[in-house]
Amino acid sequence: MRVLIVDDEAPARARLRRLLAASADLTIVGEAADAADALAQVGRHAPDVVLLDIHLPDGSGLDVA
Repeated sequence: MRVLIVDDEAPARARLRRLLAASADLTIVGEAADAADALAQVGRHAPDVVLLDIHLPDGSGLDVA
């Protein structure tokens, strides 16, 4: 499964990366710190799962969804 991590806080992205590393069937295809980058990466990587933070600097995770 291809996963995109979206959170404006680097420590939160790092923690999610560490937690997901334990699963062999997941591949992290990218990380984004804001809604605009998240939308661009969704188009570029076509992830199966997007882990979205609700509060982002330029919108919200709900806007991205």
